[in-house]
Amino acid sequence: MNNVVDVEFLFTTKTAGAKNATTQAVENNSDIIIICGGDGSINEMVNGYFATKCTKEIVFGILPIGTGNDFAKSLNIKKDLKQLKKLIINKSFIETDVYNMEFQNFENNIENRLFINISDIGIGGYVVENISNSSKVLGSNLTYFKAILSSFLRYQKQKISLETDSFNWQGNIMSLCMANGKFFGSGMCIAPTASLNDKLLELIIIGDVSIIDYLKNLSRVKKGLKIEHKEVFYETVKSCKIKSLEKTECPIDMDGEFIGFTPIEVKLHSKSIFFFSDFSLDFI
Repeated sequence: MNNVVDVEFLFTTKTAGAKNATTQAVENNSDIIIICGGDGSINEMVNGYFATKCTKEIVFGILPIGTGNDFAKSLNIKKDLKQLKKLIINKSFIETDVYNMEFQNFENNIENRLFINISDIGIGGYVVENISNSSKVLGSNLTYFKAILSSFLRYQKQKISLETDSFNWQGNIMSLCMANGKFFGSGMCIAPTASLNDKLLELIIIGDVSIIDYLKNLSRVKKGLKIEHKEVFYETVKSCKIKSLEKTECPIDMDGEFIGFTPIEVKLHSKSIFFFSDFSLDFI
């Protein structure tokens, strides 16, 4: 006799739709929640789940149909219903770390938000703002590339102070990435040694780097190789605090969304989350 399961479809709206739908799915006592979307929707889903204070172990899945789909790449998830079905049947999932960021929102109030992939300060906030205002007819890769070039023209490198559990640093940055996953920016492997469940955050400090230097290293990043530049540093930490030393604060990109500004504090959340994953495939 075949197993019988109850399936419910919830449709989301643009504003916090995935967060609200996840809350409803949890309240409906779901065992598995699958989201059809990209990194922003996944971020909303994670925040919606933890907002319920649910103690039940729910497994989450992704059908990646967003612009970048970078977190799905770290899980080796494709836009493939047959793969998703196989993972569910085989109960192929991993326990994934979750990080909490305290930051300054657009109303200049302190806010807390969770992320599971990558957050960065600096040019990334302007990049995602450009993407949200752009047509996607060129495809995700060209859309991101165009947004990055446009952002270089308006972003002035800012001096920041970085404090971590293992070292302190000051300097001008183009970008500072805080990575739990490996990919951002539509497939760029900015954090090749990052792990989703090692309780550690990989920092990539991109300092006084020109657009020419960036373009020279673009192929290395896409291949999952570290950038070789005197102004680029890779560190692994448990937590970090960042503040701007300029008159203006640095913009924040969290999982592909412009959410606010520094100062920020990032810590490992006390609880983790389960995601279907397929590590029978090569990462890159």
